[in-house]
Amino acid sequence: MKVKIKKVKFPQQNNKKIIVGLSGGVDSATLAVLAKRHYGSISALYIDHGQKNSKIMEKAAIRISKDFSFPLDIQRISPSKDTATETELRKLRFEIYNREVIAKRSILLLGHHAGDRVETFFINLLRGTRLKGLGSIPEKRGSIYRPLLEVPKNEILDYAKANKISYTEDTSNSNEEILRNWIRRRVIPLLSERSNRNLEETVESISKEIETMKKEGELHTEYFKIHKGYAEVPLALIENRTYKDQNLLINFLEKVKGEGVEKQNIENVYSTLTTGKDNVVFGNWRASISNGLLILIEPDLWPEEYIFDLDSVFHYWNNFSFKTNFNIEIFNNWNFIGDRNKIIGQIVIRRIKPSDTMQVDIGEQKVSELFRSAGISKSLRKVWPIFCDKEKIFWIPGVRTSRGVYLEDSSENILRIVGKATHKGES
Repeated sequence: MKVKIKKVKFPQQNNKKIIVGLSGGVDSATLAVLAKRHYGSISALYIDHGQKNSKIMEKAAIRISKDFSFPLDIQRISPSKDTATETELRKLRFEIYNREVIAKRSILLLGHHAGDRVETFFINLLRGTRLKGLGSIPEKRGSIYRPLLEVPKNEILDYAKANKISYTEDTSNSNEEILRNWIRRRVIPLLSERSNRNLEETVESISKEIETMKKEGELHTEYFKIHKGYAEVPLALIENRTYKDQNLLINFLEKVKGEGVEKQNIENVYSTLTTGKDNVVFGNWRASISNGLLILIEPDLWPEEYIFDLDSVFHYWNNFSFKTNFNIEIFNNWNFIGDRNKIIGQIVIRRIKPSDTMQVDIGEQKVSELFRSAGISKSLRKVWPIFCDKEKIFWIPGVRTSRGVYLEDSSENILRIVGKATHKGES
């Protein structure tokens, strides 16, 4: 095999700060030393995961930074328990990366190597993440780089030994209850024995091929709309089970979920596409179809109630926005023009309640029926903003204005609100 560690390519610095994610293990330690020799000056970031062996790894990271003369920043995360999952730890870790590195426009180097890519490939294969997941770990994503991704583990160990890098082995790596460790210690050795091909080179080839295909699939990611607790994508882009459509769907779900997408997540979406019924996709995220869109809603991330302060011009209800006192004359369901004197007390935006009714031309009508007539999916109905005063519901943006606040010829105190939602079917 070619010696790849001598040919490691680092990103151009472009006057940016270079930060290496340093765990105290051999991979990140070797990367830090290589980066220091390439750039001349780097910083390192150690994240204390709050696990049993974290203090041992922290001491190793401190020792490495002193041995090779680069500053070390130590950050701490607070997982839910000592045996937190790899997914939870990764999520918390990337929150720090986003805050301490990416948001400050620095470059982050991570020590993943060729073996990590093989392990991730098989993890995603077992999860059923299909084509996009088999692309495994990207060499570059935004300002995050993995320069060692094509370097085999044995070369990293040889380099560390030759350069007297005093790393520490993470004791949790021997715990085969962790899926990644089981794959590394059991599955890959068995496959390597049975195969006459190099697994690292095979997975590298597949990953690069998939990355090329992904670029075609990502041409339409500009149609994704993702807000807190809300996400949408046009059905026309994902409803067919072609590789391209599935790849785009996985990309969409991954952006919402923030981690690896599993086969069941995809099948849950296709169940909604087939039946038209709302369905749980993952966690509390529910899928529904409305006006040519696949919509995902996480109700727990939406507010229950919001005081609408008329002294403020702009107001937001997750993916909905409202502007007050604009000189609008066109009346429609998204433009509220009403008699301010007929609105009693403070204005509140809130979610639907089972007993809600609104005054319409034919009398009182249930809000749930108004939603149904407007084509609002069940998931969206639960979080859709409803404008109320002390006594009544007077406006449901995009749906209806109450008969009780209509302007009379003598109306002088007029309230104007312009509503907008990213949900195309309703805006």
